[in-house]
Amino acid sequence: MLFEFSFAKNYLFPKKGRFSSSLIALMSVGVISLIVWLILVFLSVTDGMEKAWLKKLTSFNSPIQITPTEAYYQSYYYQIDSISNLSDFNYKSIEEKASAPLTDPYDPEEDVEIPPYWPEREVQSNGTAKDLVKEAFGLIQNETPRLIAQAHEVSGALLNIEMKRPNEGGLIQETPHQSYLTQALYISSFSEKNPHLQTLIEPPRLEDLNHLFYLASQAVSPEQLREQIEPLLKNITIKRIKKRGGNLSCLLPLLPEGKPLEVLAYQKDGAISHLLLSEKGKGQSPLFERGSLEKRGGLLIFTSLEGKESELGFSIPLFSEEEISISATLVPYNLEEIYTLSDFKFAISCSLKGQEIRGTIPYSGAELELVDIKTFFEKEPSIAPPWPHVIKGSSLLPKLKSGHAPILLPKQFQMKQVKIGDRGYFSYQGLTPSTVQEQRLNVQVVGFYDTGVLPIGGLMVLTGQEIVHTINTSSKNYVVDQESMNRIQVWLPDISKTKEVHAKLMEAFDQAGLLPYWKLTPYYEYDFARDLFEQFQSDKYLFTFIGIIILIVACCNIISLLMILVNDKKKEIAILTAMGASKKSIGLIFTLCGGVLGCLSTLIGTLAAFFTLRNIDSVVHFLSFFHGQEIFNALFYGKSLPGQLSDRALIFTFIATPVISLLAGLAPALKACKFHPSQMLRSE
Repeated sequence: MLFEFSFAKNYLFPKKGRFSSSLIALMSVGVISLIVWLILVFLSVTDGMEKAWLKKLTSFNSPIQITPTEAYYQSYYYQIDSISNLSDFNYKSIEEKASAPLTDPYDPEEDVEIPPYWPEREVQSNGTAKDLVKEAFGLIQNETPRLIAQAHEVSGALLNIEMKRPNEGGLIQETPHQSYLTQALYISSFSEKNPHLQTLIEPPRLEDLNHLFYLASQAVSPEQLREQIEPLLKNITIKRIKKRGGNLSCLLPLLPEGKPLEVLAYQKDGAISHLLLSEKGKGQSPLFERGSLEKRGGLLIFTSLEGKESELGFSIPLFSEEEISISATLVPYNLEEIYTLSDFKFAISCSLKGQEIRGTIPYSGAELELVDIKTFFEKEPSIAPPWPHVIKGSSLLPKLKSGHAPILLPKQFQMKQVKIGDRGYFSYQGLTPSTVQEQRLNVQVVGFYDTGVLPIGGLMVLTGQEIVHTINTSSKNYVVDQESMNRIQVWLPDISKTKEVHAKLMEAFDQAGLLPYWKLTPYYEYDFARDLFEQFQSDKYLFTFIGIIILIVACCNIISLLMILVNDKKKEIAILTAMGASKKSIGLIFTLCGGVLGCLSTLIGTLAAFFTLRNIDSVVHFLSFFHGQEIFNALFYGKSLPGQLSDRALIFTFIATPVISLLAGLAPALKACKFHPSQMLRSE
């Protein structure tokens, strides 16, 4: 065999004419490599998007949900609370049932008689009352691997948010403007046991922190200011601040002695009213006079181009049309001595028109530019931040001293200019003995979360369980059906084992006699997600089928290349056959040529796809720039496209491309095997 391949190299691929054959081969390899690259990139991105979407879906909604059935709501166990004095004659939620000290709170001496049409009391084999909720939690927690379960409640209300904002021109203004946002939303209880919730919560943005400083500046008393500013300052580390064209007069006392600073002086009534940092092309107006500002012997001197000097006070307004970035560190302070934001001091360092400025300035109209934010804690902080935070893996909402209920909004509300610290209220129709009246619960925005691509995600507010339960118990809620209002969420360590865990739970609930009262639903059967899952599966089959067709078309280049080679090398094939080469060996040579071209193309295409996916963000930015707008909507595709090669796509291309290439080499190989040596040599 080696002898025959050696002769094949010399006879089929001689130096003369090798260039044209190599060029055709390179073209074939290039075309197939391009197709492999496109298939890998496309399948990897779509597969990565599906996994990211699935992760966010199960992180927010849990992989398995257990909802009460109609039999649960009609059971003695649920109905008895409505006539029990110990239950305040109110139906209990799953969370309340789980923490209730008594399974059966009925007292025949104090409570009214049980209606005869009620179902029999659920009892254990030993005759004791059957606790449908506690037993359900027990079965979940006894499963291996260890599962995490928490009661979850959903309601609905009208959210009204008041957005106070400073007027243009500075961060702190005496006359802010206000706007309002009103929207009907679902209200969901915040699941602090959710192990993945922290990955969905967006960290506070700089504009949120600056807004919290602004709201603190509007405090009506020093006590209120301290109450608002202390949780903020205790949980951030300020590194840089900036002044956006505002008054920079606080920097004037820090000017280095004897170093002139080029400025423009605004003249009004023959006197200088304020200064502007000089820029090229400025100062042509007769109201402006170009000159230099210098600190001499503790005095501030302005010198015009004509040499006229004017003594100015250090409080004279100084403005800049450019943003001034300042390195800043908060000076240690005594909170009891803080009455306004200006009582806070910063040790700063910056460059002002090439001059180094160092010293201490008060907080006055500055904005945060670079900070470190604390969101993770090993133990309970002495002063918790005014945003959601994590303590030993558990996500917690902040406890607000203002009495407002904390709420988390979908991140889409950031586009509506909502910021952390904005306040408002939930409005809902509450039932009274005689009529229906509007009820209000005060709320405050403490953060935002990202639910990914969810049909209902953009309309869900997260807040404390007690708030959701209050709305459900005090109103006739027609927004959410009864089965969806209350449920148990179950999280498991490995989402890929959801089907297996679901089957085990179904069996356990059935053996315990709880299955009639509970409906166990895995994530792939959720009503709002089933259509998307089916579409993803259909897309997988469709894209794979299209990929095979494109590969077949691309590998036709191999057939063309080898057919041309066979026709050009008839004489050489005849000589090899006459020298003893078998038809099987001749056919194997051309077949392996196709396989080698396919493997080489697969390798090149894979390397190109790996490099492309590693730099997918740069590719997207280039395409967006070329297109003139964002080609991938961040609300649907996320902040960044997936940048890893998909295992499924790799397996597909590594199997399909070489196999199709080998098959493409069969037709030329069969043709080469049919040549008769004597006829080919005589025809030459």
